[in-house]
Amino acid sequence: MKLGSRRRGPGRARFLTAVAVLAAAWSLAACSSTTATSTAAGSASATSAHIAAVKDLKIAIVLSGPITDHDFNQVGYDAAEAVGKKLGVKVSYAENVTDANAESTIRNFAASGYNLIIAHSFSFGDATLKVAADYPKTVFMVGTAVKNAPNVGTYDNPDYQGAYLAGMLAAGISTSGTIGWVSAMPIPNLLANLHAYEDGAKSINPKEKILHSFIGSFYDPASAKEAALAQIQAGAQVLSSQTVGVINGAISGHALAIGALTDQNFLGPQNVLTSVTWDLTPLFLDIANSVEAGTWTNKAYSYGIAQGAIGLASFHGLAGKVPAALLAKVEAKMAAIKDGTFTVPHDTTVVK
Repeated sequence: MKLGSRRRGPGRARFLTAVAVLAAAWSLAACSSTTATSTAAGSASATSAHIAAVKDLKIAIVLSGPITDHDFNQVGYDAAEAVGKKLGVKVSYAENVTDANAESTIRNFAASGYNLIIAHSFSFGDATLKVAADYPKTVFMVGTAVKNAPNVGTYDNPDYQGAYLAGMLAAGISTSGTIGWVSAMPIPNLLANLHAYEDGAKSINPKEKILHSFIGSFYDPASAKEAALAQIQAGAQVLSSQTVGVINGAISGHALAIGALTDQNFLGPQNVLTSVTWDLTPLFLDIANSVEAGTWTNKAYSYGIAQGAIGLASFHGLAGKVPAALLAKVEAKMAAIKDGTFTVPHDTTVVK
């Protein structure tokens, strides 16, 4: 586990009445459109605590993997750093935190006076709830959690919206009738991603076969590569990379991959067709502003395509692999999701 901290530039003048926004979206214009949803919070309905306005905001983020994974952890870290720079506040982080060390790490930040602590992992939910009970005036946010508390809110990753588009692309490019999907664990947001990928694929080819694998870890590149290769050997020509290591498998197996969370083409310029991107900056900014202003509530935040938080990266040099008719269908569906005329089903049904 590694700890670090950065104090970003002076930012704007900071007053008690300042408004700060902590958000997870692609475009800063999305900051004003936070949407509460049961997706992140599950059945949580704890009454929100009144947290007084904060004069000296200090943000900490706790990450289950490295800040350089070009995946879930880097997305969280980069967003926290961006908010720190924009607001001129101190931001500290802990990376490669195990579930066993999560409670002590979160507790140390709380004891050190950090008044906004972001636990950026579904698996940190229970640890956060334990610490939050002892620090009722501190705001805690948990990524993709299923429970909240008076001073614990949640935010989700509605990348299942992008997964639908990825499924359309994968099925439209595949000539074998088989595509793949490899991820970490069967938690709600990843199950939603899988089912949306399946739905998108079948909207292009109702007979498409979609292979899926859960490697049983949030960060195990070797196992992810092995799972990817197994799917390629079973006929998958395009893989949805939902965890680190899948792209390495696609490269070794001469398959295409669709990256996740960041533009991952540089990891395999000849293999990564595009990526479903996620920008947490607007969401984190919304939250930070509300903590400073004393208006924070423990609602669940969800920023998706409509808010500019979920998108598709460039095809780079692989655009020629996407037929014009297929691309037109994908673009039309994305526009329909954005304007609300099409809603991607949110299905978290457990699969083996």
